Amino acid sequence: MKKGIYIIAGVVLVLLLIFFIDNLNSKSATRETAPAAEEAPSATTAAVVPNDLPMMSLTRLDGSSLMAKDLEGKTVLVLFRPDCDHCQRETVQIRENLEAFEDYTIYFVSDAGLPQLSQFAREYDLADKNNIYFAQASVNDIIHTLGPVEAPSVFIYSEEGRLVGSFIGETPIEEIISAL
Repeated sequence: MKKGIYIIAGVVLVLLLIFFIDNLNSKSATRETAPAAEEAPSATTAAVVPNDLPMMSLTRLDGSSLMAKDLEGKTVLVLFRPDCDHCQRETVQIRENLEAFEDYTIYFVSDAGLPQLSQFAREYDLADKNNIYFAQASVNDIIHTLGPVEAPSVFIYSEEGRLVGSFIGETPIEEIISAL
């Protein structure tokens, strides 16, 4: 009986020792790489300015991909579903008030397929507008970056990429315009 207790205690001690050694090794590896991360950017690399835009991959109707985080200028993200009547009404309101959005780039973002997004853009007379784009994002990207938001949801970002207004669910266009 005592021999079994000694064996168990020995195994526990060996496991604890391995744990502590591994923990020390990972801390020293972190210390070795930390100074490199603190170095000032070289003249050839641009400084990255943090912003509030979501880290979400977008695929535009032409098949090109971009990250929402990299969007520049004043931006409006409209999360929508093409078959959602609330989204359709919100889209009509935006289209009827396009002059209020002339300083913004609007991205209508959905998890729907590109053909369905293209059809929606044509149906709502937004396909040929210079500052309006339709893009596809995965449900996982949307949920992981913005949370489980209702459709439609509108997010307004300043030129610096700072969130200045968010509207979850169908919202009167006057409220959205007042945040621009």
